[in-house]
Amino acid sequence: MDILSEVGKSRAFAGDLLDAALEERHLSGTADGRLLTHLVYGVLRMRGRLDWILAAFYRGDYEKTDEDVRNILRVGLYQLLFSDRLPAFAVVDEAVKTAKRKNPAAGGLVNAVLRSYLRDPGRVSYPCRETDPQEYLAAFHSHPLWLVKLWRDAFGMEETEALCRADNEVPSVTLRANTLRISRNDLAQKLARSDFPGEPGRFSPDAIILSDPPRPVQKTDFFAEGLFRLQDEAAQLAAYLVGPQPGETVLDACAGSGGKTTHLAALMENRGRIVAMDRDANKIDRLRKDARRLGVSIAETVAADLAKPLSSEWREKFDRILVDAPCSGTGTLRRNPDIKWRLAGTDPDLLAEIQLAILHNAQAAVRRGGCLVYCTCSLLACENDGVIRRFLKDHPQFSVKPPSASIPQVLQDSRGFFRTYPHRHAQDGFFGVALLRRI
Repeated sequence: MDILSEVGKSRAFAGDLLDAALEERHLSGTADGRLLTHLVYGVLRMRGRLDWILAAFYRGDYEKTDEDVRNILRVGLYQLLFSDRLPAFAVVDEAVKTAKRKNPAAGGLVNAVLRSYLRDPGRVSYPCRETDPQEYLAAFHSHPLWLVKLWRDAFGMEETEALCRADNEVPSVTLRANTLRISRNDLAQKLARSDFPGEPGRFSPDAIILSDPPRPVQKTDFFAEGLFRLQDEAAQLAAYLVGPQPGETVLDACAGSGGKTTHLAALMENRGRIVAMDRDANKIDRLRKDARRLGVSIAETVAADLAKPLSSEWREKFDRILVDAPCSGTGTLRRNPDIKWRLAGTDPDLLAEIQLAILHNAQAAVRRGGCLVYCTCSLLACENDGVIRRFLKDHPQFSVKPPSASIPQVLQDSRGFFRTYPHRHAQDGFFGVALLRRI
């Protein structure tokens, strides 16, 4: 309840709060830690459906209920619906005790709502799938209605439902073998001998997908030794879209904590130069630490906000530039379900303006004949196709460059744009395009 309420009140990210709680209470790798993780992410994935059901059994205006009480109800109902190992009486009892600690009067309310559901679960009815399909998908598959409408227009109802369903699945644990230190096959063998069975990724040459990790793999010696990084396949393929060569000079313009920076260094065999820019000092600090862990020696960090023009010292200095732009994150809802409830319908258009500004500022640093790669983990056209269309109109010296052979054909559209989808490819949703500067 504390974690969920903090997500709602402060817009903190659930993953960061959960990691801190697991560390502080020494729960990482324990049964209680796994249950806590299951409940936090489960409630966030299914919050829309939980609220729909709770509103049906709540006497009064459910939306005006205290956020802590609503989260107690959500956690309780989620356990009743999706955690069949927990007896119903124990779930209700724990929810009531938690509510009483918050407010003595709240205990009776929580008890009444959850027991009303247990007495008559069939009372719940969802919008009609045939006559109100968008409302049905939003309620039953727990997605904001505005997002369902956008996806309906882009993909049609059948595929939108498949996408919403995929968003609510627990994603696999995917690693990127750090080829500066070990091959994928050798890493897979080491992991298997330590009870971490896995299989090669479907698309990325460096990916290993762990089927059922017995404990957090980032707590192993293999992680400490820098043999891998946790990274989804789609994000791994972004570095292949850039296609850096040993000895080149590369800019990671929105480097974040360095997942793609360190992958670029591995593809360059630690030869050449990478400048990793970000405006967030905390992310830059994490990037430096991870680069040391992974043995990356060619990356230098620069604090800079690419939403503002770069200084003239960077003009036409780079062979390749990656702009992994800040975006809505709508392709990562499996891993970050809190994004669904954090975003407003107006946010993607506002983000598109920032993305276009970053791309405009970054292009000045590309050498003639160089390559500028734009990517997002968004599935919304305004942040992807729309940004590229506007950029090419304003910068005719750039043209779309066909992806390299490292990007599977099945992940390319007719225009040479790189696209992945959770429901089609069992990985995060991603968009990318390589742009060649001709003059």
